[in-house]
Amino acid sequence: MAEFCTNCGAPLAGAFCGRCGQRAHAQDTPAQPAASQPPAGLPKSSAPLLIIGGIVLVMFLAALGATLFGVHWLKSKVSSLTGGALGQTEVTQGDACRLLSPAELQQVLGVTVERSAEIMEGNEPGCAYYTNPAAFADLQKVAVEQARRDSEKASKDPAMNPKSDNPLELLKHTREMEGIVKGFGLTQPDKDGKVFAFTVDRKFGSKNWAPLRATMSVVPGFDEISGVGDRAMIGSFGHALYVLKGDSVFHLDTMYVPEARTRGSDIARKMISHL
Repeated sequence: MAEFCTNCGAPLAGAFCGRCGQRAHAQDTPAQPAASQPPAGLPKSSAPLLIIGGIVLVMFLAALGATLFGVHWLKSKVSSLTGGALGQTEVTQGDACRLLSPAELQQVLGVTVERSAEIMEGNEPGCAYYTNPAAFADLQKVAVEQARRDSEKASKDPAMNPKSDNPLELLKHTREMEGIVKGFGLTQPDKDGKVFAFTVDRKFGSKNWAPLRATMSVVPGFDEISGVGDRAMIGSFGHALYVLKGDSVFHLDTMYVPEARTRGSDIARKMISHL
């Protein structure tokens, strides 16, 4: 396309007009889009890691949501079998606390257990155990140490490596996240000092365990545990332990119990020994 001098209108053949000497004006050229850059202060290689980190966070929240759904489902299932309504309250009478003394729980947890109280959750009897702020702080230290060990172990597992080709594999590692989750949870312990509780449904029926386990298998992190009762399974992040003994099912609330796989199993065995 021919160009013309903007001063005298003569055709241009170079950088200057041959008639009046006016400098030619270059045609406007569209600005080139700037190359995509990572946020200031981060190396370019950090961008993929930020994406993977976001995926991990989403998966973590999804797993936690699935865990809470699983807990709600199980409570509803057990409650429907007994016709009870949900809601845990202390009661003046009961004999569930005889299955586990404060001294026995204190031995397993390694912190002071000040008292126990009979409770009811719907129609299910149980027992709650209470401690003090110093004990919660000690349990948090245990959880932090657990997180450190699990982190070191996970760093050697290719499936937990951010460079993994399949980050969805992380959903199989909620067990390794227990210390982290409980370390955060113990920063805001129960306002009444409740550190542990359990309920027992003596009419659950052993035949109901198989369909219950099949349903809970869809929740990330639910896993079988051997050597405890007739059957046992632990929930995601070690939030709860479910134990079948005969026709009775025990629900152990281990939200504030670090290393729930081992400590929860020890507690359950003590309870079963008193049946």
